[in-house]
Amino acid sequence: MINKNEAIKNNIKVVDNSIKNELFENLKTNFPQTIIEGKADLKAISLLLGLDKKSDISGYELTWTGKGLSNALYSSPCNKELKLEEIFSNADCKNLNSSNIEMKDSNNPKNIIIRGDNLDVLKILKSAYSEKIKMIYIDPPYNTTNENFIYPDNFRQDYKKILEEVGLIEIDENGEEVESEDLKFFKNIQGSRTHSGWLSFMLPRLKLARDLLKEDGVIFISIDDNEQANLKLLCDEIFGEDNFCGDFIRKTKSTTNDAKIGLNYQHEFLLCYAKDKNYTNLLGGEKDSSRYQNPDNDPNGAWVFSDPNAKSGKPETGYFAIKNPYTGKEDYPPEGRFWLFSKNTLQKHIDEGRICFKKEHKE
Repeated sequence: MINKNEAIKNNIKVVDNSIKNELFENLKTNFPQTIIEGKADLKAISLLLGLDKKSDISGYELTWTGKGLSNALYSSPCNKELKLEEIFSNADCKNLNSSNIEMKDSNNPKNIIIRGDNLDVLKILKSAYSEKIKMIYIDPPYNTTNENFIYPDNFRQDYKKILEEVGLIEIDENGEEVESEDLKFFKNIQGSRTHSGWLSFMLPRLKLARDLLKEDGVIFISIDDNEQANLKLLCDEIFGEDNFCGDFIRKTKSTTNDAKIGLNYQHEFLLCYAKDKNYTNLLGGEKDSSRYQNPDNDPNGAWVFSDPNAKSGKPETGYFAIKNPYTGKEDYPPEGRFWLFSKNTLQKHIDEGRICFKKEHKE
């Protein structure tokens, strides 16, 4: 074993692993995508600096057609600006008088809705709110056949210069612009080939979202099975694996077991990442139990009234009659609404006394 003191006397440089490397810590904090399996990755650093336009597969990383383009889109400046548009409801206009005109002051709005390409919007927000946002929630395209997720027709024209730089637009022998096979690949809207297009869409937006977060900020992202696995890997790259807080499973509907293979899809995912998990605290306040009471001495304990119907649902599974045990009359959900539960589940709740009925029927 080498004696540290002897080494110093002989002018031998000693590297103390217990002392934090400032450069490494800076990369880990500000550019977590450059840290792979706990080590700085030179290829990721070169890609960050724009030195590596086309990614080659070496080592462990998420790669796809168009990744170089999506990184270039993140770095490209935005020359657009916000234009104020005031919209008042009829009620607002009727109540607008000298006493409340100050409340309608457009120079000091309490809430703002921004319409436009969210990539441009995020870049505009970054100029004013970089590292100032505590929490972000996004509900991106799930990349399903129902959503028809595609790039707009003007995509090629808007990003012509970037497409040329990364080699996705080529010039043929006649001097005409031709889309490369790679560009055609990730713009394809059919089948699994859309994964490349979806990832290229998400990467610059997630990077910009990370730039907006405060040191103790967090982001929540809704997704379903179509892209959950890809989103997890992408977020690990952008936010860093160490900043993954959790994956919340959210039940979105109740269905009967009528699928062809006997397995019904009833949930979605909510991924949560922190800007820096060392500063994150997701512990909320204590639950307000004052609304819960037990006027009928229910053996299950205190309870609170909750509407058993909702606006969303399907007529074939969520619209049916239930019998009022006091009057014998049949009750349906209100017009335009559906039961929250399947027929079997709702009947089970009725049998257990969890559904309250009116003892008198009003025509």
